[in-house]
Amino acid sequence: KYLFHGTTPEAAHNIARNLFRIDMAGSSRGCMFGPGIYLAENASKSDEYAKEGQGAYMGLAAMLICRAATGRVLRVESSGDFSGSVTSGEYDSVCGDRLAAAGTFREMVFFHEEALYPEFIVIYARVYDS
Repeated sequence: KYLFHGTTPEAAHNIARNLFRIDMAGSSRGCMFGPGIYLAENASKSDEYAKEGQGAYMGLAAMLICRAATGRVLRVESSGDFSGSVTSGEYDSVCGDRLAAAGTFREMVFFHEEALYPEFIVIYARVYDS
């Protein structure tokens, strides 16, 4: 399954070179469903997490398109730390189903970096209506 991960251009290149690191989980944003690696089914959701870069990347944001092995998915509609359900082996990932709970987007959360492979980096500029 392909999923999106919004970040800075610099971080996108670092993740592509060194893969995701679970020890970095929550270092940029919160951990609504636990200290994991968050990806979304919708690029527009991941764009909320994408930040503009510095230097040559000034004014540009980044998104990774990742292959994800979701495995057995724990679907939840409320926040909480669900990492134990995955690290125990009962589940392989968590779906924070904000679509069902609030009519927004679903986020997938991974607690094992081996389940993710960043396949593409998309560097883009946001265009706003005037």
